[in-house]
Amino acid sequence: MMHPSAVAYLLSAYPDFHETFVAREVEAICRQGIDLRIYSLKPPPTGAYLYPEHARLVRYVPFLLDARVLGSLLRCAMLRPLRLAKAVGWVIATCWRRPAELAKTLAILPKSLAIADELAGTEIALHAHWATIPTSAAIVIQIVSGRPFSITAHAWDIYLPSRAELQDKIARCCGVVTCTDYNVGFLRNLAGPENEHKINLNYHGIDLSRISPATRSRDAGAPLKVVAVGRLVEQKGFRDMVEAVGIANRGGRRVEVTLIGDGPLESGLRHLAAEQGVADRIVFAGRVGHAQTIGAMRDADVLMAPSVIAKNGDRDGIPNVVLEAMACGLPIVGTSVSGIPEVVRTGATGVLVAPADAAALAQALATLYDDPRHARECGRRSREFIEQNFMVEKNARDLAGHLGRFHNYR
Repeated sequence: MMHPSAVAYLLSAYPDFHETFVAREVEAICRQGIDLRIYSLKPPPTGAYLYPEHARLVRYVPFLLDARVLGSLLRCAMLRPLRLAKAVGWVIATCWRRPAELAKTLAILPKSLAIADELAGTEIALHAHWATIPTSAAIVIQIVSGRPFSITAHAWDIYLPSRAELQDKIARCCGVVTCTDYNVGFLRNLAGPENEHKINLNYHGIDLSRISPATRSRDAGAPLKVVAVGRLVEQKGFRDMVEAVGIANRGGRRVEVTLIGDGPLESGLRHLAAEQGVADRIVFAGRVGHAQTIGAMRDADVLMAPSVIAKNGDRDGIPNVVLEAMACGLPIVGTSVSGIPEVVRTGATGVLVAPADAAALAQALATLYDDPRHARECGRRSREFIEQNFMVEKNARDLAGHLGRFHNYR
């Protein structure tokens, strides 16, 4: 099975600060010899561009006040009025209960028509990253032009939309890849017998040429340096982490945390740290660059990923930072949420505990604090596990193969 020679990615915004895994995939796909173009539905950032070498790949389609977009809309209205009406009808039928979503999807409809025109007459494979707005744009393109599309589904885009909407998108696409085996099971069950064959596993890869194992070696009795990375939102479980650090320190074990990330819960987490008596043990580092994040991991002894399922159903897949920390040779303290158990194994790559259990997290920290040699061995196995299962080149080859099969390239 051959891979397509050219692929068009649809994304809400590219590049995105929180989606370094997409950037790695973009680079690896290009190294496969695939001609990749990226359609960013929102304007790419200006000024300090996150990945300046990717700028040539990004095509931003402006809003309606643009001759190209307006021309595509008028052309479709004149030449394919029934298809355009069907596309608008699909958007309204899918989103009418959610006014904000309806407005966003209608706003990108003219952009989708312009993209359809750009792709007309080519054999470029259309692939939507995220099963939300990008996939809605792909469906509009499919309705007006007949072009098939595939999807990469990740985490919140699987668990927050309505089941019926996601089912419809799976039925319309030619294939889905997703980044955890947990997601595969969920999506196959949702898709039903007629569409479950469309769902495939494709882990996010790590570029190990850019991440070397840490050389730090902690002695018994020295402070345990923990790093945690993520948006300060409910599903990351950082409240449980703060409580766990309080329990561990009150138990006579000095645990120090660098928490990287920003978000709406920062004030509450700072207040909780003070209540727990560990305000001086937790550094709120805010948002920092990727290189600084990797540097913080290489200076740490362990990474914590205390994820929980949020009240609205949102949850992590396999947090990208877990894979990066494992590549740095760190043991992981994680919770049995979603895909995390696929990489965090107690006694092998770290310690896995139940979600929303601060006492269990504290005991996991105690285990690694009390036995530095065991912690180092878990870190060694973490790196080894990434080398065997998450090399970006292998994952990109697998993705290219999936795209070739989805889009019938031979």
